Amino acid sequence: MKVTNRLHLPEAFVKAVSVERHNKAGQYSATTLNKGVKGIILQERHWEEFTVDAADSVWATFGTAFHAIMEKYEDGNFHEEKFDIAVSNSRVTGVVDSYDMERGIINDWKTASVYKVMKGDFADWYKQGMTYAWLLKQNGLDVHKCRFIACLKDHSMTKAETDRTYPQAPVFIYEFEVTPEELAQTGERITAKVKAIEAAEKQGDDDIEPCTPEERWADGDKWAVMKNGRKTAIRVFDAEIDAENCAGELGNSHYVEHRPAVSRKCGKYCLISFSLQSKYKII
Repeated sequence: MKVTNRLHLPEAFVKAVSVERHNKAGQYSATTLNKGVKGIILQERHWEEFTVDAADSVWATFGTAFHAIMEKYEDGNFHEEKFDIAVSNSRVTGVVDSYDMERGIINDWKTASVYKVMKGDFADWYKQGMTYAWLLKQNGLDVHKCRFIACLKDHSMTKAETDRTYPQAPVFIYEFEVTPEELAQTGERITAKVKAIEAAEKQGDDDIEPCTPEERWADGDKWAVMKNGRKTAIRVFDAEIDAENCAGELGNSHYVEHRPAVSRKCGKYCLISFSLQSKYKII
């Protein structure tokens, strides 16, 4: 990967934010398995073609720094323990930030945005936590709970004071219990994902199945009921027929505007999408 420096930042800054390759050949981390199969393979195949700017990588470095601070202090738990299990012809790995063996609790440090908390979308954290729990279980260690402790990097105390729906503290905790049934389901999910990756590795770039809407963070298509002369929607529907019926009831001055699904990850958060979209069929 090539790191550019459009702001002419000091060399130490550029080195600090430069991202290393995440996986070795045939190994897939807990976070990697959250990505789409196509994204995983194209990133590995075309790593040297990617270009990012140092200034755009600052928040990833902020997360790394937060982890480094938290692991410095002894609290009787295991810190930064790596687990590695064979699955099919590959290996699944995970580095657990903190594991309380006595109580069977995994703690994971995160940096996140207020938007994520307010949206309440923690599916990626849940899958990551369950993958860690499954890895520990394969090593004879019990996990009863996963806790994600997030530092909200854009938190505003002023907004917290005036809006009760806004996160009330700059630290947010997302946690869930781990059950035997969920561990069994996680094992099945991991095995299926690894086998899908192995099968896709034999295909050409454009032949690999595109990432799913969930993997692209794609919102569903929407249909907005609009009024002539008005810029904002009267109402927004998930189904076109509902929008058409509403517009018909409101009269001739109203019409329906289709709003296609937006793949939010592809737009800003996927290296492959904004680096290689012109060369490969990403979605």
